[in-house]
Amino acid sequence: MASKRYRLGTRNSALALAQARWVAAELGKRGIDCDLVEITSSGDQDRSRPLYEMEDLNPGLFCKRLQEALLRDEIDLAVHSLKDLPTLPPPGLKVFAVPERVSVRDCLLVHPGSYSPDLPLGLATGCTVGTSSLRREAQLLSLRPDVKVVSLRGNVPSRVAQVRDGKLGAAILAEAGLDRLGLALEGVRRAALREDDFIPAPAQGALGVEARESSEPALAAALHALNQPDLEKRTRIERRILRDLEGGCTLPLGVLCEPAAGGKYRVRAFLGAYQMSGEARRDWVSFRRFDISLEDEDALVAQVVAHFRGP
Repeated sequence: MASKRYRLGTRNSALALAQARWVAAELGKRGIDCDLVEITSSGDQDRSRPLYEMEDLNPGLFCKRLQEALLRDEIDLAVHSLKDLPTLPPPGLKVFAVPERVSVRDCLLVHPGSYSPDLPLGLATGCTVGTSSLRREAQLLSLRPDVKVVSLRGNVPSRVAQVRDGKLGAAILAEAGLDRLGLALEGVRRAALREDDFIPAPAQGALGVEARESSEPALAAALHALNQPDLEKRTRIERRILRDLEGGCTLPLGVLCEPAAGGKYRVRAFLGAYQMSGEARRDWVSFRRFDISLEDEDALVAQVVAHFRGP
């Protein structure tokens, strides 16, 4: 008798499919066979507006349709980039596994004509830099207030192509996406950005596998075996800070939690603040950083949140 095959939902972008295939292969090693079900997210359909504007109106835009398919029993599990997943799941759903985290770093791709090795980050004065993230915009402008930041949409290959073709002087992307896709980067200069300068988004580089709380025992057991408990805890701390600050993609927040000596966890965090001015332009008014090591998770989260909320 053939074993049951489970329906694994994924966005139908190149990066999401690569992530889903990796999870399917890992589950296959644990006796769980999956068929991929591709679902187009609202974030993938509308590529005309900046992501932070869309997220403000429709939180979880890259995950919602997958979650709806889970709740309608159209799929059995879903693979997300954990940083895109809302911090509060819909009733009946649960993140069963955080199985992998590749590079957490941001990566700068620069067109040769905009490369200036003697200037910070290797960017020419007044260079046009594309990004889909307010956090990256804030961190970039804290170091290079002279550059021009523009909204960058599209999948990872199309973003790379905009730099290669000279439509942009540079772009900032997650290194994890470039590595997972194994893209050829001829014609552009690639440089990983220092984590102290570009503290990543909460849970950047990590995957989250979501399923119904009532999932069959065989599937739940396989997902439990796939989970990395320490990684799950560290990304939970990062996402708790995001949740307690009541933020999403519209909050220019970076958080990275790593193991430290003596059983402690070290959290580095960044928060930018801006005010809107004429023609919906953002004027950045502050860039704050915080670095703390503690053993207790609740105290760690509370101190970071208190620091950024202020008195």
